[in-house]
Amino acid sequence: MEILIYVIAYGIGFAINVAILAASLFLVEDRHASSFKEFGTRGTLARCAGIVLAVTLVSFIPFGFVPALVFWFIGIMFLFQKSFVQTLILFLINAIFGCGVLGAVGFVLSKVLQA
Repeated sequence: MEILIYVIAYGIGFAINVAILAASLFLVEDRHASSFKEFGTRGTLARCAGIVLAVTLVSFIPFGFVPALVFWFIGIMFLFQKSFVQTLILFLINAIFGCGVLGAVGFVLSKVLQA
C-alpha cells in the first residue's frame, strides 16, 4: 500500500512539474519561434516530460540534487535549443518550483505515512 501512495504522490508531482516547464517555456519564448510551433504540442510536452523524469529519477540517488540541477540546465539548453539567457531564466524558474513541488510531495508523504 505504501508503494502505491509513493507512486501516486510522485505521479502528481511529475505532472505538476511538466506543466510548470511547459508554461514557463510558453511564457519565455518568442511567439514566432516557439517550441510549441517548432516541435508541436506533443513533441514539446514529451521533451518536458523527459527532462522532468530524468531530474526526478536522479533526485532519488544520494546527493542527487546537484546532478539534477545539471540535468535541468543541459536538458533545457539542448532539447529546446535555447540561448544561454533563456536557458538560465527557464532553469531558475523550474529549479525553484521543482524543488518546491518535490518538497511538498515529501511533506505530504511524511504526513500520510506517519499516521
